Amino acid sequence: MTSEDLLSEFSIKIYEPPLSDMRDNGGIRDLSNPIAVLMLVVDFETEVSMNGINNFIGNSTGTFAKETVAALELIGCLKQSQQLKAILEIAAAAGMTHDAIEQDRSSLSEFAITSFAKLHVEKWDDASEGIQMLDSAIDYTDIMEQAERFVATHQNQFRIALGR
Repeated sequence: MTSEDLLSEFSIKIYEPPLSDMRDNGGIRDLSNPIAVLMLVVDFETEVSMNGINNFIGNSTGTFAKETVAALELIGCLKQSQQLKAILEIAAAAGMTHDAIEQDRSSLSEFAITSFAKLHVEKWDDASEGIQMLDSAIDYTDIMEQAERFVATHQNQFRIALGR
C-alpha cells in the first residue's frame, strides 16, 4: 500500500471511530502524534474545500485552528502555515472568532441551512474580503503533497492507526 493509498484511506476513516474519537477526547491537539497532526491538516483541507475558509474558522474544525497552523508547519508547509496564521489574525482583529461565529449560529434551529453571508450579513465583510484574498493564495495541492510525504515518513504509525 502506497503512502497515497494510506492518505486516501486515512482521509475517510478519520471521520469514523476510533479515529474520530480523537476530536472528542482532545487527542487531536497532541502535535507530537503524527496521526493528530495529519488529522488537523486533512480536516482543514476538507473543510475549506467543502465550505470555504470562513466556515473553517466557525465550524468545529476552527476549534483547532491554532493547532492546524502548527500542524501545517510540521508537515513542511511553512508558507501555508504563515498564510493561515495571517488569516486567523485578520479574523481575530475583526472579532470573527470561532466563538463569535458560533454565537451567531446559536439562534438557528438544528439542521438549519444557511450561508455565511446570509447569517452574518455585513458584519465581517471587510475582514472576510482580506481573508478570502489570503486564502486564494494558499497552495492546497502542495499541502496534500506534503501530507503524502508525511504519511510516507510515518508509514508504520498510519498502518497501525488504519488497522493494517
